[in-house]
Amino acid sequence: MTEMTISSTPRPRGVPSEETIYTVGDFVRRVVGSLLQGGGYRGKFLCSPCLVKLTRDHLDKSYSLVEVGWAMDEVFKGPGAITLLPTAVCALCARKKLMPCLGVPLP
Repeated sequence: MTEMTISSTPRPRGVPSEETIYTVGDFVRRVVGSLLQGGGYRGKFLCSPCLVKLTRDHLDKSYSLVEVGWAMDEVFKGPGAITLLPTAVCALCARKKLMPCLGVPLP
């Protein structure tokens, strides 16, 4: 997986800095969370192929579709605060086949 290093604070030359390393998975999880919690898809459940496409559209073009897909697999394995429905109809593509979907239910 691709990693990106971001310095937490600017430091003078010669002084070691604390660094945070973000993976593609971190960025994918953040985008998926923002899409499902407030990006127009709140209350809707989306399948992995649709989430991969939407997420890829919201990330920098340096992330490959394959990398985003691998990271999305990890999001589906451990969705955290996002709800995983093992069998549902995707609200975006409405595929006839039931498949796992992620979403944030309306309160």
